[in-house]
Amino acid sequence: MATVCYSRNNLYSRPFILIVSQIIISNLVSLIPYVIILLPGILLSKKYAQKMAQMIDAFCKIRAYSTIAMVYFSFLLTLNRFIVIILPKYNVLFQSIKLYVLLLLMWLISFATSFADFHLYTRNFQISTLQCFQDYTKHPGGKLFNNFLTFLGLFLSIAMIIMYSAITCNIRRRFISVNHETQKTFAIKTGPKTYTLRTAKYERSMLIQAGLTSGGLILGILIFNLLPLTKIFDQKGLAAMNIFHCFYIISYRCALPTVFFLTNERARKYLRVLLNTNVVKSIQILTK
Repeated sequence: MATVCYSRNNLYSRPFILIVSQIIISNLVSLIPYVIILLPGILLSKKYAQKMAQMIDAFCKIRAYSTIAMVYFSFLLTLNRFIVIILPKYNVLFQSIKLYVLLLLMWLISFATSFADFHLYTRNFQISTLQCFQDYTKHPGGKLFNNFLTFLGLFLSIAMIIMYSAITCNIRRRFISVNHETQKTFAIKTGPKTYTLRTAKYERSMLIQAGLTSGGLILGILIFNLLPLTKIFDQKGLAAMNIFHCFYIISYRCALPTVFFLTNERARKYLRVLLNTNVVKSIQILTK
Protein backbone atom coordinates (compact mmCIF):
# COMPACT_ATOMS: atom_id res chain seq x y z
CA MET A 1 0.00 0.00 0.00
CA ALA A 2 2.87 2.39 0.80
CA THR A 3 4.45 1.52 -2.56
CA VAL A 4 1.27 2.46 -4.42
CA CYS A 5 0.69 5.67 -2.45
CA TYR A 6 4.22 6.91 -3.05
CA SER A 7 4.35 6.00 -6.73
CA ARG A 8 4.90 8.76 -9.27
CA ASN A 9 1.49 8.45 -10.92
CA ASN A 10 -0.65 8.16 -7.80
CA LEU A 11 -3.96 10.03 -7.62
CA TYR A 12 -3.93 10.68 -3.89
CA SER A 13 -3.60 13.98 -2.11
CA ARG A 14 -0.65 14.70 0.15
CA PRO A 15 -2.76 14.69 3.36
CA PHE A 16 -4.18 11.26 2.49
CA ILE A 17 -0.70 9.83 1.85
CA LEU A 18 0.77 11.26 5.05
CA ILE A 19 -2.10 10.09 7.26
CA VAL A 20 -2.05 6.62 5.71
CA SER A 21 1.71 6.56 6.31
CA GLN A 22 1.13 7.11 10.03
CA ILE A 23 -1.32 4.19 10.10
CA ILE A 24 1.23 1.99 8.30
CA ILE A 25 3.90 3.02 10.82
CA SER A 26 1.54 2.18 13.70
CA ASN A 27 0.86 -1.24 12.21
CA LEU A 28 4.58 -1.93 11.75
CA VAL A 29 5.30 -0.86 15.33
CA SER A 30 2.56 -3.24 16.46
CA LEU A 31 3.98 -6.08 14.34
CA ILE A 32 7.50 -5.77 15.77
CA PRO A 33 6.73 -7.12 19.27
CA TYR A 34 4.82 -10.07 17.80
CA VAL A 35 7.86 -11.09 15.73
CA ILE A 36 10.70 -10.13 18.08
CA ILE A 37 9.13 -10.81 21.49
CA LEU A 38 6.08 -13.08 21.25
CA LEU A 39 7.40 -15.77 18.88
CA PRO A 40 10.75 -16.19 20.70
CA GLY A 41 8.80 -16.16 23.96
CA ILE A 42 6.65 -19.08 22.82
CA LEU A 43 9.73 -21.07 21.81
CA LEU A 44 12.01 -20.14 24.72
CA SER A 45 9.61 -19.41 27.59
CA LYS A 46 10.65 -22.43 29.65
CA LYS A 47 14.39 -21.89 29.20
CA TYR A 48 14.47 -18.14 29.80
CA ALA A 49 11.55 -17.65 32.18
CA GLN A 50 13.13 -14.78 34.12
CA LYS A 51 14.14 -12.74 31.08
CA MET A 52 10.73 -13.24 29.52
CA ALA A 53 9.06 -11.05 32.17
CA GLN A 54 10.78 -7.90 30.87
CA MET A 55 10.15 -8.88 27.25
CA ILE A 56 6.45 -9.48 27.93
CA ASP A 57 6.16 -6.12 29.69
CA ALA A 58 7.71 -4.40 26.66
CA PHE A 59 5.39 -6.35 24.36
CA CYS A 60 2.27 -5.20 26.23
CA LYS A 61 3.38 -1.56 26.25
CA ILE A 62 4.32 -1.43 22.56
CA ARG A 63 1.10 -3.14 21.54
CA ALA A 64 -1.01 -0.74 23.61
CA TYR A 65 0.78 2.34 22.21
CA SER A 66 0.55 1.23 18.57
CA THR A 67 -3.13 0.30 18.92
CA ILE A 68 -4.03 3.67 20.42
CA ALA A 69 -2.07 5.51 17.70
CA MET A 70 -3.73 3.48 14.94
CA VAL A 71 -7.23 4.26 16.26
CA TYR A 72 -6.48 7.99 16.42
CA PHE A 73 -5.03 8.12 12.91
CA SER A 74 -7.91 6.05 11.51
CA PHE A 75 -10.26 8.67 12.93
CA LEU A 76 -8.08 11.44 11.44
CA LEU A 77 -8.22 9.76 8.02
CA THR A 78 -12.01 9.57 8.26
CA LEU A 79 -12.14 13.23 9.27
CA ASN A 80 -9.94 14.14 6.30
CA ARG A 81 -12.24 12.38 3.85
CA PHE A 82 -15.29 13.96 5.47
CA ILE A 83 -13.86 17.48 5.18
CA VAL A 84 -12.62 16.98 1.61
CA ILE A 85 -16.02 15.75 0.38
CA ILE A 86 -18.56 17.42 2.68
CA LEU A 87 -16.81 20.58 3.94
CA PRO A 88 -14.17 21.50 1.34
CA LYS A 89 -13.83 25.06 2.66
CA TYR A 90 -12.16 23.64 5.79
CA ASN A 91 -9.65 21.66 3.75
CA VAL A 92 -7.05 24.28 4.67
CA LEU A 93 -6.64 22.41 7.97
CA PHE A 94 -4.89 19.62 6.07
CA GLN A 95 -2.56 21.80 4.01
CA SER A 96 1.03 23.02 4.42
CA ILE A 97 2.43 23.30 7.94
CA LYS A 98 -0.96 22.79 9.58
CA LEU A 99 -0.99 19.18 8.43
CA TYR A 100 2.37 18.44 10.08
CA VAL A 101 1.24 20.17 13.27
CA LEU A 102 -1.93 18.04 13.22
CA LEU A 103 0.06 14.82 12.76
CA LEU A 104 2.45 15.78 15.55
CA LEU A 105 -0.53 16.57 17.78
CA MET A 106 -2.00 13.12 17.09
CA TRP A 107 1.28 11.44 18.06
CA LEU A 108 1.46 13.50 21.24
CA ILE A 109 -2.14 12.65 22.16
CA SER A 110 -1.39 8.97 21.49
CA PHE A 111 1.68 9.18 23.71
CA ALA A 112 -0.25 10.94 26.49
CA THR A 113 -3.03 8.34 26.39
CA SER A 114 -0.49 5.51 26.31
CA PHE A 115 1.49 7.03 29.20
CA ALA A 116 -1.66 7.10 31.32
CA ASP A 117 -2.34 3.53 30.21
CA PHE A 118 1.15 2.42 31.30
CA HIS A 119 0.76 4.11 34.68
CA LEU A 120 -2.79 3.05 35.55
CA TYR A 121 -2.84 -0.46 34.06
CA THR A 122 -0.90 -3.48 35.24
CA ARG A 123 -0.52 -5.74 32.23
CA ASN A 124 0.82 -9.24 31.83
CA PHE A 125 0.78 -11.68 28.94
CA GLN A 126 0.52 -15.41 29.54
CA ILE A 127 2.24 -17.10 26.63
CA SER A 128 0.82 -20.58 27.28
CA THR A 129 -2.76 -19.39 26.68
CA LEU A 130 -1.96 -16.28 24.59
CA GLN A 131 -3.97 -14.22 27.09
CA CYS A 132 -3.24 -10.62 28.04
CA PHE A 133 -4.22 -9.77 31.62
CA GLN A 134 -4.89 -6.18 32.60
CA ASP A 135 -5.62 -4.95 36.09
CA TYR A 136 -6.66 -1.37 36.81
CA THR A 137 -7.85 -1.90 40.39
CA LYS A 138 -4.39 -1.33 41.91
CA HIS A 139 -4.45 2.37 41.04
CA PRO A 140 -7.00 4.93 42.30
CA GLY A 141 -7.92 6.29 38.87
CA GLY A 142 -7.67 2.99 37.02
CA LYS A 143 -11.38 2.28 36.81
CA LEU A 144 -12.16 5.82 35.69
CA PHE A 145 -9.49 5.64 32.98
CA ASN A 146 -10.78 2.25 31.83
CA ASN A 147 -14.29 3.69 31.46
CA PHE A 148 -12.79 6.65 29.61
CA LEU A 149 -10.99 4.39 27.11
CA THR A 150 -14.16 2.36 26.52
CA PHE A 151 -16.21 5.52 25.99
CA LEU A 152 -13.52 7.00 23.73
CA GLY A 153 -13.42 3.88 21.56
CA LEU A 154 -17.21 3.83 21.19
CA PHE A 155 -17.31 7.59 20.51
CA LEU A 156 -14.64 7.45 17.79
CA SER A 157 -16.22 4.41 16.13
CA ILE A 158 -19.72 5.94 16.13
CA ALA A 159 -18.30 9.25 14.87
CA MET A 160 -16.57 7.41 12.01
CA ILE A 161 -19.80 5.61 11.13
CA ILE A 162 -21.67 8.94 11.06
CA MET A 163 -19.02 10.60 8.88
CA TYR A 164 -18.87 7.67 6.46
CA SER A 165 -22.67 7.65 6.26
CA ALA A 166 -22.66 11.38 5.46
CA ILE A 167 -20.01 10.80 2.78
CA THR A 168 -22.04 7.99 1.24
CA CYS A 169 -25.25 10.08 1.25
CA ASN A 170 -23.40 13.00 -0.32
CA ILE A 171 -22.02 10.80 -3.07
CA ARG A 172 -25.46 9.29 -3.67
CA ARG A 173 -27.03 12.74 -3.86
CA ARG A 174 -24.47 13.88 -6.44
CA PHE A 175 -25.04 10.69 -8.37
CA ILE A 176 -28.78 11.36 -8.58
CA SER A 177 -28.53 15.09 -9.28
CA VAL A 178 -26.38 14.95 -12.41
CA ASN A 179 -27.69 14.01 -15.85
CA HIS A 180 -27.49 10.59 -17.44
CA GLU A 181 -24.36 11.33 -19.46
CA THR A 182 -22.19 12.42 -16.53
CA GLN A 183 -23.66 10.47 -13.63
CA LYS A 184 -20.87 7.89 -13.63
CA THR A 185 -18.27 10.31 -12.25
CA PHE A 186 -17.96 13.19 -9.83
CA ALA A 187 -15.15 15.56 -8.87
CA ILE A 188 -13.47 16.00 -5.50
CA LYS A 189 -11.43 19.19 -5.11
CA THR A 190 -8.38 18.86 -2.91
CA GLY A 191 -6.43 22.08 -3.21
CA PRO A 192 -4.72 22.54 -6.58
CA LYS A 193 -5.80 19.16 -7.98
CA THR A 194 -9.15 17.76 -8.99
CA TYR A 195 -9.65 14.02 -8.90
CA THR A 196 -12.40 12.30 -10.84
CA LEU A 197 -13.63 9.05 -9.35
CA ARG A 198 -16.27 6.53 -10.32
CA THR A 199 -19.24 7.17 -8.09
CA ALA A 200 -20.35 3.59 -7.59
CA LYS A 201 -16.87 2.29 -6.76
CA TYR A 202 -16.09 5.16 -4.41
CA GLU A 203 -19.42 4.72 -2.66
CA ARG A 204 -18.72 1.02 -2.23
CA SER A 205 -15.27 1.87 -0.87
CA MET A 206 -16.82 4.16 1.75
CA LEU A 207 -19.29 1.49 2.86
CA ILE A 208 -16.62 -1.21 3.14
CA GLN A 209 -14.29 1.18 4.93
CA ALA A 210 -17.03 2.11 7.40
CA GLY A 211 -17.92 -1.52 8.03
CA LEU A 212 -14.37 -2.76 8.57
CA THR A 213 -12.93 0.22 10.44
CA SER A 214 -15.81 1.34 12.65
CA GLY A 215 -17.47 -2.05 12.96
CA GLY A 216 -14.13 -3.69 13.71
CA LEU A 217 -13.42 -1.19 16.47
CA ILE A 218 -16.82 -1.78 18.10
CA LEU A 219 -16.34 -5.54 17.76
CA GLY A 220 -12.96 -5.27 19.44
CA ILE A 221 -14.42 -3.34 22.37
CA LEU A 222 -17.08 -6.02 22.82
CA ILE A 223 -14.56 -8.86 22.51
CA PHE A 224 -12.05 -7.47 25.00
CA ASN A 225 -14.62 -6.25 27.52
CA LEU A 226 -17.50 -8.76 27.44
CA LEU A 227 -15.91 -12.13 26.65
CA PRO A 228 -13.56 -12.10 29.68
CA LEU A 229 -16.65 -11.67 31.89
CA THR A 230 -18.09 -14.99 30.74
CA LYS A 231 -16.79 -17.93 32.78
CA ILE A 232 -17.96 -20.66 30.42
CA PHE A 233 -14.53 -21.50 28.97
CA ASP A 234 -12.19 -24.15 30.33
CA GLN A 235 -8.41 -24.00 29.79
CA LYS A 236 -8.60 -25.31 26.20
CA GLY A 237 -11.51 -23.05 25.38
CA LEU A 238 -9.65 -20.10 26.89
CA ALA A 239 -6.66 -20.73 24.65
CA ALA A 240 -8.93 -20.92 21.60
CA MET A 241 -10.62 -17.66 22.58
CA ASN A 242 -7.26 -15.92 22.98
CA ILE A 243 -6.11 -17.22 19.61
CA PHE A 244 -9.26 -15.60 18.22
CA HIS A 245 -8.22 -12.37 19.99
CA CYS A 246 -4.85 -12.43 18.23
CA PHE A 247 -6.53 -13.24 14.92
CA TYR A 248 -8.86 -10.28 15.39
CA ILE A 249 -5.96 -7.93 16.14
CA ILE A 250 -4.13 -8.98 12.96
CA SER A 251 -7.31 -8.83 10.86
CA TYR A 252 -8.23 -5.35 12.10
CA ARG A 253 -4.80 -4.05 11.16
CA CYS A 254 -5.37 -5.42 7.66
CA ALA A 255 -8.67 -3.54 7.24
CA LEU A 256 -7.28 -0.41 5.59
CA PRO A 257 -5.05 -2.11 2.97
CA THR A 258 -7.78 -4.68 2.29
CA VAL A 259 -10.33 -1.98 1.45
CA PHE A 260 -7.69 -0.03 -0.44
CA PHE A 261 -6.92 -2.84 -2.88
CA LEU A 262 -10.44 -4.28 -3.08
CA THR A 263 -11.93 -0.99 -4.26
CA ASN A 264 -8.99 0.48 -6.18
CA GLU A 265 -8.42 -1.11 -9.57
CA ARG A 266 -5.56 1.27 -10.40
CA ALA A 267 -3.68 0.26 -7.24
CA ARG A 268 -4.11 -3.44 -8.03
CA LYS A 269 -2.80 -2.97 -11.56
CA TYR A 270 0.20 -0.95 -10.36
CA LEU A 271 1.08 -3.56 -7.72
CA ARG A 272 0.70 -6.37 -10.27
CA VAL A 273 3.01 -4.63 -12.73
CA LEU A 274 5.52 -3.88 -9.97
CA LEU A 275 5.57 -7.48 -8.76
CA ASN A 276 5.82 -8.87 -12.29
CA THR A 277 8.69 -6.53 -13.09
CA ASN A 278 10.63 -7.47 -9.97
CA VAL A 279 10.02 -11.20 -10.47
CA VAL A 280 11.14 -11.05 -14.11
CA LYS A 281 14.32 -9.14 -13.18
CA SER A 282 15.10 -11.63 -10.42
CA ILE A 283 14.65 -14.58 -12.78
CA GLN A 284 16.89 -12.94 -15.39
CA ILE A 285 19.63 -12.36 -12.82
CA LEU A 286 19.44 -15.96 -11.60
CA THR A 287 19.58 -17.41 -15.12
CA LYS A 288 22.62 -15.41 -16.20
